[in-house]
Amino acid sequence: MKKKTLAVLFVCAVSIGIMAGCGEKAANSSAALGENAEAAEDDGENYETGDADLDNTRNQNDIGEKELLVVSFGTSYNDNRRLAIGAIEQAMDEKFGEEYSVRRGFTSQIIIDHVKKRDNVSIDNVKEALDRALDNGVKTLVVQPTHLMNGLEYQDLEKELSGYADAFEKVALGKPLLSSSQDYIDVMKAVTDETAKYDDGKTAICLMGHGTEADSNEVYRKMQSLLTENGFNNYYVGTVEAEPTLEDVIAKVKEGNYKRVILRPLMIVAGDHANNDMAGDGEDTWKSRFRSEGFEVECVMEGLGQIPAIRDIIVKHAKEAADTLAHGSEMRQANDAEPDGMSPVMADQIKDGVYDVEVDSSSAMFNITECSLAVQEGKMTAVMTMGGTGYLYVFMGTASEAAQASASKYISFKEKSSGEHAYTIPVEALDKSIACAAFSRKREKWYDRALVFRAASLPDEAWKEGEKADGSGEQMKLEDGEYSVKATLEGGSGKAGIESPAKLTVKDGEAYARIVWSSGSFDYMIVDGKKYVNESTEGNSVFTVPVSGLKHKIPVTADTTAMSTPHEIEYDLYFELAE
Repeated sequence: MKKKTLAVLFVCAVSIGIMAGCGEKAANSSAALGENAEAAEDDGENYETGDADLDNTRNQNDIGEKELLVVSFGTSYNDNRRLAIGAIEQAMDEKFGEEYSVRRGFTSQIIIDHVKKRDNVSIDNVKEALDRALDNGVKTLVVQPTHLMNGLEYQDLEKELSGYADAFEKVALGKPLLSSSQDYIDVMKAVTDETAKYDDGKTAICLMGHGTEADSNEVYRKMQSLLTENGFNNYYVGTVEAEPTLEDVIAKVKEGNYKRVILRPLMIVAGDHANNDMAGDGEDTWKSRFRSEGFEVECVMEGLGQIPAIRDIIVKHAKEAADTLAHGSEMRQANDAEPDGMSPVMADQIKDGVYDVEVDSSSAMFNITECSLAVQEGKMTAVMTMGGTGYLYVFMGTASEAAQASASKYISFKEKSSGEHAYTIPVEALDKSIACAAFSRKREKWYDRALVFRAASLPDEAWKEGEKADGSGEQMKLEDGEYSVKATLEGGSGKAGIESPAKLTVKDGEAYARIVWSSGSFDYMIVDGKKYVNESTEGNSVFTVPVSGLKHKIPVTADTTAMSTPHEIEYDLYFELAE
């Protein structure tokens, strides 16, 4: 009994966040091991995870000049590692193998060490994988994570990769699984198609995610909303360590007329959480809790990575990243920094002071972890703290201009007490793309970058009276009156729509649009935290909502009554003047 208990304790610790992207707290997991971990290692594991020799660790040399590095959190469950992560890597090989060498990197050092000790199998961590690429003379590197979301672990990957900004000629970082509205739709379809055989009208299908305290936990609510909106009313999403909780899921299932419950991990790998928190025999597991409520329970021990359609999405993201390099972009992320069409914000619109400000960079390799904006006597400067140390100088202008400029124009970094590099640069305007070249330490070459300092990230107290750049009325440079605007709706399942063109009214510096939906099922909308009710008593739903600007996305929430219970759905509105 002692051996089994200690072994389970160890696996729970080493496999925290076993889903790619669920390892939000993995950095602290080593501290949780303590004496139990040492005892577990001494006693050995009292469970079977499969043959590690069947798994291709993809840590070979002879890479060539082009590499595709697939980064996962990892798992110590050998069979599931091969069937999920290994299958994703194999799909990458089938798609890119003629051009790229596909290699593996894990982010969990605890899992890497455990597999090495238990099975004598070596798996590269991210640093080892990047160093291997460097030693092998790789010039073009595409890094594709298997993370579910853009959470803390994905951000840690960005930071680690930025430390190699000057190591390769071209680098691209792919997006996590759930990045766009279409990704959510595609994942929903993949999961519901895979589980359709259980959908008999008497079965609830419950998907267990990991959960996180970070903002990225929102992905689970979004997925639940999408499932409900599309009529999958017997599907329920919950998490192990956040919300929705198991209690939330059980309460929802009990509201229905179900006899059976199917449990399946909403995780890339069916690892520790699936085997212990979901399907384990303890009294607090998902299986046991549902059985105690009188349901028949079946556990499906398959991770998302075992679904071909899910693998296709991750491969698509890798292709999008690789395409940015094929089009000539050097050391660039799949998403670049472009202004959103709003008017530039000048220093004379902002009160003197120092403020935290968000800044977008055109390159994942030029990773800015924090930034402060100083405004004084009509001038603005920013102190940018970098995620890596690969650059010696920056220059305000293009790379070609920097190469011809005097060294006195170069801006050197200052090393902070934490060892991070910080650059102090002049800022011409906010909400405007600013050219900034960066000089690679190792390659001794200038690279073009673009920066956009976001005015919307400034606090309200930073603005002078009447100058807040909310994009309304005068800030859009529209006089009072009525205008016809092209209206676009994004998000949801794509079934709902709005009329276009729409009427935009500007009065006393405030802009409002009349939104006419394609159905009469929407009873209210929420824009910028304020609720607006349906103005129509019959026919299609109609709302008059504020417009914060043209040519940029405005997040809104709309509540639909088309389903068994009202449900809020998130959308983006986009307006531009009709020709």
